Amino acid sequence: MELAWAIVGIVVLLALIAASRLLRRLVLAFAIAAVGLLLLHMQTAPGEALVALGAMGGGVVLARPLRRMLWGGFPT
Repeated sequence: MELAWAIVGIVVLLALIAASRLLRRLVLAFAIAAVGLLLLHMQTAPGEALVALGAMGGGVVLARPLRRMLWGGFPT
């Protein structure tokens, strides 16, 4: 259940990042810190850490297209 809440938190955070410039600027520092902590967590529970890293990486990859869709950046 904790893993599901972590994934939900990441999705919510990335949705906020798509809408806010300030949060978008802080995502790099958050991502670096989270990757470091998940690499440490991988020593005790590698499955959970890999799933969380994958979810975070996928969300970071989708942040730019989501932002473009929300703010009308696609050409018509």
